[in-house]
Amino acid sequence: MPRSRYIIALLLILGASLVLMLGCDDRGTNLTADGLKQVFLDSTGVWPEGQHVITPQLKLQLRNPEGLLLGAAFLPETRTDDATPAPTLILLAPEGGDHFHYFKAGLEQIAKEMIASGEIQPMYIYCVGNNPLFGGYFYSSPYAYDSASACGDYDRIIGSELIQHIHEVFPGTIEQKSKRGIGGIGQGAYGAFRAAILNPDAFSSIAVADGPLDFDGPAGISGLHDQFQNVIDEQRAYFYTRNDDTVPFSFHANYDSSKTLPLSRMFIGGSLAFSPNDTLVEFPRTDASHWEIGDRYKVADSSMPGGGDSATFIPDVLQDIDQDEDFDFHLPFDSLGQAYIDGNASNPAHWAWGRWMQNNLDTLHSRAGGSPLQGANIWVGSNPGARWSYYEMTQSWVSFMRAQGYPVEEHEYYSFDGSVESDEYLHDLLRKMLKFHSDNFGD
Repeated sequence: MPRSRYIIALLLILGASLVLMLGCDDRGTNLTADGLKQVFLDSTGVWPEGQHVITPQLKLQLRNPEGLLLGAAFLPETRTDDATPAPTLILLAPEGGDHFHYFKAGLEQIAKEMIASGEIQPMYIYCVGNNPLFGGYFYSSPYAYDSASACGDYDRIIGSELIQHIHEVFPGTIEQKSKRGIGGIGQGAYGAFRAAILNPDAFSSIAVADGPLDFDGPAGISGLHDQFQNVIDEQRAYFYTRNDDTVPFSFHANYDSSKTLPLSRMFIGGSLAFSPNDTLVEFPRTDASHWEIGDRYKVADSSMPGGGDSATFIPDVLQDIDQDEDFDFHLPFDSLGQAYIDGNASNPAHWAWGRWMQNNLDTLHSRAGGSPLQGANIWVGSNPGARWSYYEMTQSWVSFMRAQGYPVEEHEYYSFDGSVESDEYLHDLLRKMLKFHSDNFGD
């Protein structure tokens, strides 16, 4: 055999070995972003450079002027320009998750295996990232109140411009509601339902796992209410890991956004989405994969008259934020762990917690009018041990949907120790979610 053929054969063997190693890696969880980038470029995925959505209506959480909605896509064929007709699935990441969240849980491997076995049909899967800097932006928008909200039009754009963008970039996608689905876990579950409610002609299937789907829970005083005191305890415990126990702790002055405080960060993200004060923050893009906090601008937030209430006001969030600059927002509860409602009970927009409740899914459903989820098949994965009262909130939302006459298929999964702290079961849930969507898409 000529020397050149030996070299080519060796390269092919090395290439095959690399693919095998990647496939056998712990469901992709040990791959870095750069590693994933190379895998996508070499196989069936699309790195977001040059494949992102830039639309003037979209503002990243905290009104990012760049207006990018980053995504990573699984393609059913090896060529990005392949025009083989196939349906589309959009997956929204949970709090803190980026656009590679599902790939790190094995999405590419799972989809390839299930397509090869005929268990699911080929489909385009576009993954949207949440905001890792804070606790996620709930895929929100100013829909429930005026345009002074600090969030962008994520919910509307996911069900309109993003779909249009996917159809343009991937000509093989079928442009019919019956061939489009959406899903997510955690905040991604909330975002999926929010986008489907506000875009009733966009999706024919919704598949999610536990998330903040009913903020006040089944009793009207549970749900996220149950986490208010936990945030205070989390903040206090963290404060005393860095200070002598003789130093007084102030919840308002010492609120910290450390990455070791996931629950506290989740409330930061939600507060910036639903109950901001007067802060406008830029996220300049320093390179292809890195964002950092840039200039801050003060703006009047007319949606909270008088600047809101002092009981829930956080004037300077610490740690991950430049402490030389003010970064202000309103939590939905006070330092005693109580949902704050002021004397003007006739106008919930004046309360920090009231602002959250205006963005509750049942409220959005009512505002949309009629039956906005009609024509969509719904699958919900639920675990009694889900963190942050997500199980209770999910069950409450399932009950609401069934009361509206929507078809809901529920799948319960259980953990070994009675609790689910993160996404340990995502690898298995993805298989069920993909199967549900594929069955819904039909032949």
